[in-house]
Amino acid sequence: MLNDDMISGDVLSDGLPKILPAYENGIFQAVLTLPEANAALVGLVAAVLDRPVKAVTLRNNAAPSRDTQAKQEEYDINCVADGENGDQCAIEMQASAMAGDNRDNDHRNIKWRSVYNLCDLHSNQSGRGIRYDQFVRSYQVVLCNYKAFMGENELAERFTLRNEGGYELCDAVTAILVDLTKSAEIARRPASEMSDIEQWAVFFALADKPEYGEVIDEIVKRKEGIAVARETLLSISQDPDERARYRSRRIRLQDREHDRAVAREEIRAEYEPLLAALEAKDAEIADKDAEIEALRALLSAQREQ
Repeated sequence: MLNDDMISGDVLSDGLPKILPAYENGIFQAVLTLPEANAALVGLVAAVLDRPVKAVTLRNNAAPSRDTQAKQEEYDINCVADGENGDQCAIEMQASAMAGDNRDNDHRNIKWRSVYNLCDLHSNQSGRGIRYDQFVRSYQVVLCNYKAFMGENELAERFTLRNEGGYELCDAVTAILVDLTKSAEIARRPASEMSDIEQWAVFFALADKPEYGEVIDEIVKRKEGIAVARETLLSISQDPDERARYRSRRIRLQDREHDRAVAREEIRAEYEPLLAALEAKDAEIADKDAEIEALRALLSAQREQ
C-alpha cells in the first residue's frame, strides 16, 4: 500500500525527493520495464506510434539494470509492439544535453545519434529468407528533457524518408523526438484537451513536482497506462534500494561533471599563458604592419611630389 503523503513531493531525511524524477534515465527505465508496469509501456508505445497497441514485448537489453556499476546499454528500452513480427521500437530518455551539444549547433549530436541508432536497430533484423519489404518497421524515440530545436517545433517531431517534395520513399524507419520542455505549457490545459503523447510528456516531466499534482491526478484518471506508471514511480520512490541506486547514479554524474570542470580548468591554466603570448605577438605584428603601411604611404607621397 502506497502512502498518501508520497504525493507531496517533499524531501526526505536522505536528502532525496519523496517522488523521484521520472525523467532520470534509471527511473524512466524501471517505470516502464518492471513486470508490473507493462500496461504503462503499452500506453507509451501506443502514444508515440500514434496508433492502437494491444501488447508490447521487451527484448534484448530492455530489463532495467539492478547493478549501479553496470555498463549502460545502447537503448533504455528495446521492445516490439503486437507480436514477434510487429513494429520494433527503441525508446530512450535524454535528461540533459549530450557533450558538445548546444543551441549554437542546434543539438545536432542527439539528432545524428538518433539516426545512427535507428539505422542500427533496423539493419540488425534477421534477413534470412525474407524480402526487403517484409522487414518490420523500426522506430527510434527520444524524449528530450531540454529544448533540442532552435526554432518552433511540435511536441513530437516525426522524421521519415521523404524527398524535397514530400514524397515518401518508404515508411520503414521513423525517428521521433519528443520535447518535454513543452510540458509545463501543456499542463495549463485540462487533461481532457490533451492528446495521449501530451499526457505522457506531462507525466514524465512533471510527476515529481508537487505543484502539478492536480493535473497529474486528472491524467491518471483518464489513462490506465499512466496510472500504472505513477503507481510504479511511487513504489520505486519508497524502495530504499531504488533510492540508493538513484543516489549512486546521481553521484556518478556529478563526479563526471567535476572531472570535466577540472579538465577545463587545467587546460585553461596550461594554455592561457600561451594564448596571451600569441595575442601579444599578434598585437606587435599589427603595430609593425601599421608602421610599414605608414612608410609606404610616405614614400608614395614623396614620389608624387
